[in-house]
Amino acid sequence: ECRERLNATGVAIIPGFVRPAALASMVEESAQLAQGTHHQDLSGSVYLEIPAPDWPPGHPRLAQGRSALTAIPYDDFPSDSPLRALYEWDGLLAFIALALGKDRLFRYDDPLGALNVATMTERDELWWHFDQTDFVVSIALQSSERGGEFECASMLRESDDEHYDEVAAVLAGRTPERITTVPMMPGTLMFFEGRSSLHRVTPIEGPTPRYVALLAYDTPRGTCRSELLRLGRDGRAGARAH
Repeated sequence: ECRERLNATGVAIIPGFVRPAALASMVEESAQLAQGTHHQDLSGSVYLEIPAPDWPPGHPRLAQGRSALTAIPYDDFPSDSPLRALYEWDGLLAFIALALGKDRLFRYDDPLGALNVATMTERDELWWHFDQTDFVVSIALQSSERGGEFECASMLRESDDEHYDEVAAVLAGRTPERITTVPMMPGTLMFFEGRSSLHRVTPIEGPTPRYVALLAYDTPRGTCRSELLRLGRDGRAGARAH
């Protein structure tokens, strides 16, 4: 069913994947670890890159928007972390490979980005962007009181056609019918093809933080995010000295 939904829409969700008792432990852990963690608040491009200067004015490659959140990095999760135990469980790895239709998956070889909890508090947001990975696996842990909606324009981009006119139309708000809000109730596991689907998280409203765990896998062994992304998201390029 996951593979069918992904092929059709680029998104598949499994509500209630994490049981309530485990979810409560993960939320409590996230609230503790988020204290004092680097807060990203920057203007970034739709394509998560530094745009080349030769794009014409008004081109989507030059569009910039605000991304603000706190990411709890992998090396901050202790060895007895329930979320870390779930991420490092081979049973989950095998299931995700089946759901994505992959022969084999590997966890990221990234001391900061293999496992994250994206923590968003009042006025935080993620502007429209495409991911630099073929797929994203996430688990909703806690919703904000208002806002924090995950919106996407699915399958907007192809390997041989960037569809820049359609991207520009979404950015300008001219095609609201192209946008879907994905229901992300706490405990929901989501598979998402973020490289081909334009997406954002709307601004958070209210005092309750929004927590989403991001579990990073790839088909080749040894994947690590770029130094630019690590510095922007985590405020550092490498693991902490212990």
